[in-house]
Amino acid sequence: MTPPNTPHPTRRRRLASWAAIVTVALSGCGPASTGTSARQGAPGSSRSGVACIRNSDADADYCDRFLADLARRTPLDPAQARAAETARQSVARALSGNVLSRCNVEHEPCDAVMAWAEQPATPEHVRSLLATVSENHPQVRLARPDDPAVADTVAFGVLVGQVCVYGYQRLHRDPDQVHAAGPLPQGTCLRP
Repeated sequence: MTPPNTPHPTRRRRLASWAAIVTVALSGCGPASTGTSARQGAPGSSRSGVACIRNSDADADYCDRFLADLARRTPLDPAQARAAETARQSVARALSGNVLSRCNVEHEPCDAVMAWAEQPATPEHVRSLLATVSENHPQVRLARPDDPAVADTVAFGVLVGQVCVYGYQRLHRDPDQVHAAGPLPQGTCLRP
């Protein structure tokens, strides 16, 4: 007999399947994505390869810029590497437009929330959200051609502890990409 509050084995398998599908969908894998990989990981990293997933709406040079930027970053020690995923998740949550909660829990008019969510992100808005995650001054700007970001987005980088969390956001609703790695040689998360 199954203990109380334990999902039935069939339900557990379905939940695991859905978790895998959601993970793949959120990671940018799928028919609209193409990938590039580097043979070697970032200097000093224990990874044998790093992959870049380029969505179909990304410019052709995005993966080259992303991998070049990653190669310049200071490697994380084991403790920092463990903290990196937590920092990445904190920033992703802070940048989330929280659309479902605002419609369903906070009872804001869903039409207005959805219209807001589809508006382009602004550096000011992204900066204000990042200020809730870290006391360090976030770097936020319209993406430049040398940023590890897609054109026509807001590029961001913020130091959370000793980990740089960086990425880009096109619309208010959610960040498009959020990465965690070591800082650049000059100690920043984005190039000055």
